[in-house]
Amino acid sequence: MEIKSRLWIEKEGQPFIGYGRIKLLKAVDKTASISAAAKTLKMSYKKAWNLLNEIETLADQPVLVTNIGGKNGGGTKVTEYGKSLIRQFETLNENCIDFLEEQYKKLTL
Repeated sequence: MEIKSRLWIEKEGQPFIGYGRIKLLKAVDKTASISAAAKTLKMSYKKAWNLLNEIETLADQPVLVTNIGGKNGGGTKVTEYGKSLIRQFETLNENCIDFLEEQYKKLTL
């Protein structure tokens, strides 16, 4: 048997960040493109854009910097604040998993 859990953080009663949104932010960071990140995660551009827009709306600081196409092409970068959200969420998630695993070991199922 295994114990499973999903963690997410809400702000103002709205989903702010969770596993899927962090995965999307990491894909944008890796590809420097919302479109490429969406393709990597097998989701539509519209869904990716909507999720990222929801994060941006609730965030205290900009999470993304987007450059419109042109001679050198466009692109999207994750800001330092956005990268800190990724790190903090992953740390919180790892701590949650560690805690749950410890509690699971104490059970007599």
